[in-house]
Amino acid sequence: MGLAQRADWAVAVKEFSLSRSGLGALFGGGLALWLAWNLGTLVGVYVGQDLQDLHRFGLDMVMGCFLLSMVFEEKQNSNTLLIGLSAAGASLLAYHFDPQNSHIIVGAIAGGIMGMLVRGRDVN
Repeated sequence: MGLAQRADWAVAVKEFSLSRSGLGALFGGGLALWLAWNLGTLVGVYVGQDLQDLHRFGLDMVMGCFLLSMVFEEKQNSNTLLIGLSAAGASLLAYHFDPQNSHIIVGAIAGGIMGMLVRGRDVN
């Protein structure tokens, strides 16, 4: 699953957590992301060589900031904190010790596992 699809999924999950159907957000957002992905690919083909340093434009932080904003809108409790800390910790370790970009997958897996472990706990 690409970064764009994870963003789309995060919006749908947010809608579902608010007891609203996330299906429209998932499919509508998916269509919008597909169009943006293809437009971005075309732009990349023609001007990509001029955009070698994404850090200069801050584009390397866009997805992280989006997903962070989704976390802050969630209902805050110790389960959410525990899941976020385990995902962040595993991701940071993988960033320093594993192959390039594997920290994204490692963090997602660690957060998912912790989410399954704390799923049944009743915390206010």
